[in-house]
Amino acid sequence: MKLLSLLLFFVLLTGVSVAQEADNLLAELDTTAKQTKLLPDKMLLTQRIFWGEKGLYRKIGIAPALTPENRAKELRVRRTMFKIHQAVGLLTAAGMLAQGILGAKLYTAGGDNYTRIRKAHEATALGINIAYGTTALMAFTAPPAMLNRKGISNVKIHKYLSYIHLTGMITTNILADKIGDNYKLKPYHRAAAFTTFGTYFAAMAILKFEF
Repeated sequence: MKLLSLLLFFVLLTGVSVAQEADNLLAELDTTAKQTKLLPDKMLLTQRIFWGEKGLYRKIGIAPALTPENRAKELRVRRTMFKIHQAVGLLTAAGMLAQGILGAKLYTAGGDNYTRIRKAHEATALGINIAYGTTALMAFTAPPAMLNRKGISNVKIHKYLSYIHLTGMITTNILADKIGDNYKLKPYHRAAAFTTFGTYFAAMAILKFEF
């Protein structure tokens, strides 16, 4: 009888212990789930405005509440937007190259030939601005990546170069509007254009290499 009582006590004690361990495990899993970050610590300002935890898209219902399933959908949207970013980026680079050739010809053209090349130069500039704007829009408004990469990576270098060619693009357009009143600005306009193209091309090329 005593042996049976001890056995029952042991089973009861073991059951309580197992139950406690199960509760502890569930608590740990719940805590881990709560601590799982669905958004990176660092985001672009535009990404935080649109895709942050309290971002505009979440407030108006375009982006649903943060869950692992919804974040997976957002990452698919991100992938699509960056495919557009890359495709239009190639067209932009081709347009910049053509613009550089036309710009060089303008320095030696004269008469009707100058007028014709200038019109082509201006039309190409408009196309480049639209394509460049589309490329930038896809990059700056895409959903953020899942995690921040530590250290130097090709993506970070691409991002740093984008700040340079964005500044160069703005400078090139401003100087282009002022050249008509001050032809002395031509060398600066040309230097800004070359800097923009060089850093833009480097930003595209760097994505082909892994660090």
